[in-house]
Amino acid sequence: ELDPNVMEKRNIHLQEKYAEIEKAEVRYEELNCEDAEYLVVAFGSSARIALKAIEHAREEGIKVGLFRPITLWPFPKKELEARAKQLKGILVVELNSGQMIEDVQLAVKCSIPVEHFGRLGGIVPDPDEVVEALKTKLVK
Repeated sequence: ELDPNVMEKRNIHLQEKYAEIEKAEVRYEELNCEDAEYLVVAFGSSARIALKAIEHAREEGIKVGLFRPITLWPFPKKELEARAKQLKGILVVELNSGQMIEDVQLAVKCSIPVEHFGRLGGIVPDPDEVVEALKTKLVK
């Protein structure tokens, strides 16, 4: 379509559609977050590894929870922002080079430290590596 008036109407319609999707389709899960001082944000396979890491960290006395986005779009930014108000920091755990870290930083409005731990090339991290990253990057 080359008519600017028609294109504007189409874009307004799409913006309304996207806003509805953001209201209705956000999906996420929180585990052990009630008393958490730190949070691990992870999705997919990384979330399963992070869950075991959280168990290990809690055994060491570190109050950490898991925030698992189920939908990456729309990203659960409002929910993560609300959770961040009780936290000292967030560790984003990914099986990539950090594609989600900016989403997390934007969601929490850079109000707390957000660090990244990831492995590349098909290497799957051990839960103890995640705990070590949490301790060295956030827990002081």
